[in-house]
Amino acid sequence: MTNALLNIKVSYMKIHDWKDRTDTGENRLWRATKHGGDWKFMSRLQKSEEGWTTHEKMEIEDLKLFREVLFNKYQRRRIPWEDVVAIDNMIEDS
Repeated sequence: MTNALLNIKVSYMKIHDWKDRTDTGENRLWRATKHGGDWKFMSRLQKSEEGWTTHEKMEIEDLKLFREVLFNKYQRRRIPWEDVVAIDNMIEDS
């Protein structure tokens, strides 16, 4: 995004939230942030955890679920295709 008055490029951190259910039936809240091309993943159990847990390495099943979330956002023109491709590359590397 470019600010026309200042003629500078402004970049924003993209945040994506979604949830899934664990084997015990509790909801796990997920958060993925993209800033400067780097992805960071965090999660927490909705009722039993107060703070967020950072995930350096994501499980393949979780990446596939996140890819589905991103693809749905891409279909609604809310994110660029490059974000979906980046997650596809992470899945292939796993």
